Amino acid sequence: MTPTCCRAVGVFTFRTKSLRLLGLGLFCWVEPMIFFCPNCWNELPGEEQICPHCKECLSSRSKNTFTEKLLQALLHPEPQAQMRAVYVLGEKRITEAVGPLTQLFRRSKNPFLQSEVVEAIGNIGGEAGVSLLMEALDHRSFIVRGEAVRSLAKIPRNGVIKRALEQTLKDRSSYVREIGREAVERLRSVSESKGE
Repeated sequence: MTPTCCRAVGVFTFRTKSLRLLGLGLFCWVEPMIFFCPNCWNELPGEEQICPHCKECLSSRSKNTFTEKLLQALLHPEPQAQMRAVYVLGEKRITEAVGPLTQLFRRSKNPFLQSEVVEAIGNIGGEAGVSLLMEALDHRSFIVRGEAVRSLAKIPRNGVIKRALEQTLKDRSSYVREIGREAVERLRSVSESKGE
């Protein structure tokens, strides 16, 4: 692909090749936007109406609901697209996303993406995601374990979660221990205020 030149301050949908400050303007060399088929996730040569790989009619995809599009984006080959979809699913608290988010967590090897999944499941709440959050407490990455502690602390209290949060006080990471200490203290203050 031949790079094209544009004058812009922020071009987020293009891949930047190089930046140069010339005079008063900021010039950047960028590659044209890359399009993907939302069905098979192969790269498309342009704004095609039918995917040349899987023969899916791309215009029919516009009839999908926003939630369906977000769930489909969990399969996108670009990790940043997955992260955005995970974040929005968590912020909108879409309960039917817990299953696909759990699959993404187990499929991914990226601890930053896995941490985002854990946070989204914590935001969604409910009992459906508790098993994944408990599993995340044993993750090899302290980032994922720390987010699991934060997420479990958001869920209505039960004995299993309370014991799991207390176990984080013995975690090998000081980061996780500190988050666990804060969660356990909050839990105790809530219990004391309720007279339990």
